[in-house]
Amino acid sequence: MKSTFSHPVVGEVTICKSNRSRRIALSVRPDGCVRLSIPLHFPVRDALRFLDEKLPWVTATQARVRARFRPQVITEPYATRCHTLQLDVRVEERITVSLRPPRDGVPGIIRVCYPAQADPAGEEVQEAIRRGVERAWREEAKALLPRRVEQLARESGLRYRSVTVRNTRSRWGSCSGRDDISLSLHLMRLPEHLIDYIIIHELCHTVHRNHGPGFYELLDRLTGGRAQTYRAEMKKYSPRW
Repeated sequence: MKSTFSHPVVGEVTICKSNRSRRIALSVRPDGCVRLSIPLHFPVRDALRFLDEKLPWVTATQARVRARFRPQVITEPYATRCHTLQLDVRVEERITVSLRPPRDGVPGIIRVCYPAQADPAGEEVQEAIRRGVERAWREEAKALLPRRVEQLARESGLRYRSVTVRNTRSRWGSCSGRDDISLSLHLMRLPEHLIDYIIIHELCHTVHRNHGPGFYELLDRLTGGRAQTYRAEMKKYSPRW
C-alpha cells in the first residue's frame, strides 16, 4: 500500500505500508525522492514525526545524490525516438519552444529559439530544451505505450482496465487496485526491452498486488528468466532529469 505527498522541505515522499516491514525504514532514492517503509499498522503520523527528526540526514543525502545526478547539458545533435533537436538563435528576447510532428518517415523537430546573448548551456535555455524534449516524449509515449501494453497483455494472458501516460518523475509506472495502469512518459528514455520490463511489471500487479514471491515468480517467467538482470540494469536510469 503506497501513498505519496509533498513535504515542504524534502519534496516528494512515498510511504509504503507492508506486512513484510518489521520496522520503519527511511531511504533516499537516486532521483532524490524520499521513501518511508513502515509496518502495515504503523501510524502514519509517527512515520512523519520520524521523518522530521531525520531531516538533516535526508537533506544532506539529497544534496549528495543531486551532485552525482546533475542533469546533462543537452545540445545538438540530440534525438528522441521520433524527433530531433534544432536550436536557433533569434532576435527576440524571449525563448520559445515548438514541436513539429514526424510525417512520411521524416523525424519531427523539437525547435528551441533563444536570444543571441543567452547561453545555450545555461539553465534557462536548458529548461526550455527539457520542456521540448518532454513534449516529444509525451507524444511518442501516447503513440507507443498503450499499444504495447495491449500487445504484452494479450501475449501474457493478463487483463487490465485502462492505460494513462503522465509526466511522473518519481516512478516509472503504477497499477491501481482497479487494474488501471499509469506509465511515465520518461519511459521513452529507456531501451525497448526495459520499457517492456516495466509494462510487464505493472501487468503482474493485476494478479499480485504486492512484491511477494508470487509476483517475482510471475515477473521472471514473463520476462524469460531475465527479471533480475533487467532490475539491475534499471538502476542506471531515473525518471527524473
